Amino acid sequence: MREGRPPGSYGIDAPYVPAIFLALAALSIVLALLITASLFVTAGVFLACALSYLYATLRGKFVGWNRILNGWRGDPPSRLLDVGCGRGAVSVLVARHFPETEVVGLDLWRSRDQSGNSVEAAERNASEAGVEGRIAFETGDMAEMPFPDDSFDAITASISIQNVKDRELRRRVISEMLRVARPGARIAIVDIQYTAQYEADLEVLGADAVERKRLGPGLWFGTPFTAGTLVSAAAPASPVSADPAAGSAG
Repeated sequence: MREGRPPGSYGIDAPYVPAIFLALAALSIVLALLITASLFVTAGVFLACALSYLYATLRGKFVGWNRILNGWRGDPPSRLLDVGCGRGAVSVLVARHFPETEVVGLDLWRSRDQSGNSVEAAERNASEAGVEGRIAFETGDMAEMPFPDDSFDAITASISIQNVKDRELRRRVISEMLRVARPGARIAIVDIQYTAQYEADLEVLGADAVERKRLGPGLWFGTPFTAGTLVSAAAPASPVSADPAAGSAG
């Protein structure tokens, strides 16, 4: 299995966030020069946050996802869906890990969610990584996926579902993931926000082996309080009739 960051250019997740940290660091330096030198400490903190974020999005998430994929036991998935795939980071990693797996990446290609986000950028990255023949990138809404029931035996999502700011729509995304998953399909979601909600929604909808755990310092997006968290589960062995809006998850 291959490790590390694959060839290609994968952009920055939510690029406005490190820009804010850098702007605050610059402002603190100016105020330190004009008012009090103690603000140099504040500038250093903001700069450290920016560097931590940039490491996580440019390097750390690849290390983290390699570890997640290395931890999958049993037969590799035959068909995997990468939800909110962006420029294809996880899609490409999966294709490199599992040469027999057919990968589908789904996204709306919004640059606010990832710098330079486009289907063309994702396809270029797949080509540079040598896996273009095994990844299909499709345009679609993760809350209303354009796939039939029971289409995939593994589903991933990396720093993507949290971009859906409406609570009910996020619940709908989890429901859609289970709808298109085959019985027993692996599900792996990495996000910074709302992971407790995903865990609760998966349990309400009947998913098995639901677990949530914080990932290491390499996935600290700016601070330890904004760390990447993995939510993993297995799709139910039989269809679940629960209304995705039901339950008390929140």
